[in-house]
Amino acid sequence: MRRWQAILALPLLLAACACPPAPPPATSDGTWFVEVEGEGGYWIGPEMLRTAGIDPKQDTLPALRLSQADREIPYLPQNTDKGWGLFFFAADLSTRYAKRTALRLEADAPGKVMPTGESSPAASSGDGLATLHWEENLRYFPQASTDIPWLWEPIHAPGAVTHTVTLPDALPGPITTTLHLWSHTSSRQADPDHLLRVMWDGQAVGEWEWDGQGMHHLTASWEEDQPGGEHTLAIETPALPDVDVAIIWLDGWDVTYRQSVKANGSIWQAEGGSLRVEGAKAGARLLDVTDPYAPQDLGLVPADGIAGTAAGHRYWVGNPENAPGPLAIRAARRVDVDALADVVYLALAPLEFHAALQPLLELREAQGLTAEVVDIQAVYDTFGSGQADPEALRALVRSLPTLRYLLLAGDGTAEIGGYDGEAGALRVVAPLVRTLVVGETPADGSLGIDEEGRYTVAVGRFPAASADEVRVMVEKTIAWENRAEPPTALVLSDDEQEFEAVAEEIVTLLPEGIPTQKLDAGEETSREDTLAALKQGPTWLNYTGHGSLTILCDEGILTLEDGKTWGEPALVVAWTCLAAHFIHPAQVSIGETWMRAPGSGAVAFLGPVGETTTGEQSPFIQAFYTALKEKERLGDGWLAALQVGGSHDVAVGYTLLGDPALRVLRE
Repeated sequence: MRRWQAILALPLLLAACACPPAPPPATSDGTWFVEVEGEGGYWIGPEMLRTAGIDPKQDTLPALRLSQADREIPYLPQNTDKGWGLFFFAADLSTRYAKRTALRLEADAPGKVMPTGESSPAASSGDGLATLHWEENLRYFPQASTDIPWLWEPIHAPGAVTHTVTLPDALPGPITTTLHLWSHTSSRQADPDHLLRVMWDGQAVGEWEWDGQGMHHLTASWEEDQPGGEHTLAIETPALPDVDVAIIWLDGWDVTYRQSVKANGSIWQAEGGSLRVEGAKAGARLLDVTDPYAPQDLGLVPADGIAGTAAGHRYWVGNPENAPGPLAIRAARRVDVDALADVVYLALAPLEFHAALQPLLELREAQGLTAEVVDIQAVYDTFGSGQADPEALRALVRSLPTLRYLLLAGDGTAEIGGYDGEAGALRVVAPLVRTLVVGETPADGSLGIDEEGRYTVAVGRFPAASADEVRVMVEKTIAWENRAEPPTALVLSDDEQEFEAVAEEIVTLLPEGIPTQKLDAGEETSREDTLAALKQGPTWLNYTGHGSLTILCDEGILTLEDGKTWGEPALVVAWTCLAAHFIHPAQVSIGETWMRAPGSGAVAFLGPVGETTTGEQSPFIQAFYTALKEKERLGDGWLAALQVGGSHDVAVGYTLLGDPALRVLRE
């Protein structure tokens, strides 16, 4: 019951020649990954085992091992008329980055067969408790202090939302609902400053009050004599004295109720000493899955359908061969770490992008940088559990002592499960860190931090969603470094005194001898002058002032679409807010748009994914420009600024879109 739809909720500071995809490499060691989604029982049938190179027609059970991360997963082997298959129970191991759970399947390795037992004698026949979950992730709200900051809908006090609820096959008995909410507002004048009431078919079943912001899980229980048909669940937030604004965001809710048990592969909670299973067919089994990592096979459902249980335990009931199959089974990919022993420049990208990156790798090799490209899925498989996870990238980086430059070639996203499936495979996971103003913030630079907490590797990203976009970014990078003349430094400031002062400082910090032009957004012709300067030739644009995802300067001196209009790509360094935010699900940023513009826009965009002040930015500004008087590559300058530090939110709230090894001035 989920719908994935992105609606803009991130506050803006202002209103405002293709190569065929490479085939995946075949496994060389009999290791595969099985991908599933959600908690439940799954069946790997004989045909799927044969796909993995395993003969299911053996007389005895093939040696197989199933695991997730460091945890071995027990399975229930079944010898069918088509050969061996195996049933397993998977916990929901979805993450902020992936809805799918990846389990490692190894051939010729002894595995863990699910332990068997017997159900206890049935004390009395009983029904089960089923739980339904409602959730719609409609609003991306990164400020919410939740594990996954996607919310459903707001409730403004005084106000209410009402939903229609149907409980399939419901029986009279207890009903429990748990609401998952995030309170958005906090009032200094009142304690409590939130009041919430839940109504079921017009009757109040629960009421709570609390103070301040935060995530809440509120539970109410009642008896229902007529649970069939449609019901109304109303969530009300009455007005409170001395509270001017009170807003609660609904994240979702669960309803647990009594239901007749069927052997359909669902999960049930036992109320008492037995479960009465209706209409169980031959082969239906009962599994205790209270501990999802240690399920126990309790054998076939008895002929009378009444199985002994333990109160409060959870049970899977069904025919193993009728359980759904995995979403995918794929060969594990490997990173040859020994081959990277001397690497200085490393690109991480999906296989489809490798050919487009090759000219850039050759350029870096010609400049004396040992350069390699690695398949991003191989990193997840070798250093992680097969799912997209920034910790796998960190583990790879920390295993390479000579690495200086890391290029991530692939877009990122804030969408839940946005790295799953074929489209998601073209993305490279963006680590997320919390900042004071924006909340959840993509922080690519954090991948370059060593175990002592020092920034040691310069990290950049090509925010590309296709091989053609990678090719555009590679061509602009090479053209910039092969230009015949030095760039002109254009220093543009918003029309406020603090920004003008920063611009004056930048002029004094620029390398000696570089042609410089300074423009002020307060001038009447500032937009025309800025666009004219960007059309004249290679430009190093340095901006300080207000910004958002779509414009620079509160007067709109530069906009999202302007990057298509100047003659050559510019190097952009933007001391502003939000302009490089590359993971927003509903709005493409200036940084991404300019990076993707063929032959124009930006060759690199060093800018913010968060919101910070000029005071917080100042130490980074000084260290960055000072370093570029001695260092030739853009990533080295930004790395020097990160090493000086001074503000956590600036360090993680700025990102480099572009090649970190880009030469700024020298040929």
